[in-house]
Amino acid sequence: MIKNHKDFWSGLLFVALGLTVISIARDYPFGSSTRMGSGYFPMLLACLLAALGLLITVRSLLTRNKVSIDTLALKPLFFVLAGTVLYGALVREAGFIAVTFACVLLSARASMHGRWLPQVVLAICTTVCCVLIFIKGLGIPLNAFGSFFG
Repeated sequence: MIKNHKDFWSGLLFVALGLTVISIARDYPFGSSTRMGSGYFPMLLACLLAALGLLITVRSLLTRNKVSIDTLALKPLFFVLAGTVLYGALVREAGFIAVTFACVLLSARASMHGRWLPQVVLAICTTVCCVLIFIKGLGIPLNAFGSFFG
């Protein structure tokens, strides 16, 4: 019998997502840990996600605390999905820096307890870290400023 409905459904979602990625990435070259192929990282993460989901699902059946699912929180769902869609739609035109800042700020608004100043600081710090990691550190050819800015 399911005792913790939140963990049960979250765990099943993780398992389903992990198995989906595994089925997609199974045809990619895997390689080895010293010479990773294009399927190495997705397959490793998908296996970890599916295993974590299985662990969470089993734990939801064995726990002593009964937890049910309340109503669907539409505001957080809207803000996180809007941030994700906005990122995909505007990353080329607005550029990596502007769209990262805007999407982190928009997704942070999903929090019921968040205030503007800490969320702006979070967006700035996340954007700086992403630029340092992906553009400077890894040398990924991302346009820092898109066509919107000249």
